[in-house]
Amino acid sequence: MSRPLIPLKAGAVTFTVLWTAWMMWWSGSYSSVNLVILTLLGTLVGYLWYRAMRWQFERMGMLPRKDESSGASKQLPPG
Repeated sequence: MSRPLIPLKAGAVTFTVLWTAWMMWWSGSYSSVNLVILTLLGTLVGYLWYRAMRWQFERMGMLPRKDESSGASKQLPPG
């Protein structure tokens, strides 16, 4: 796991837990089926939030881009 991504991943987990808890409270139904469905949806929402924030932070230059973090040097064309 890359060190610059640790706070972003922790934020995504926190967002997922809070979103799921809010949806449980808002729905008013605490059945096991509702819990499973909202947990699955919360996981999806958290993942999408993580991907969106990572894309935005890379775009703003706050995180290294995927091609820059690979360590592979770019070769210049001959000539």
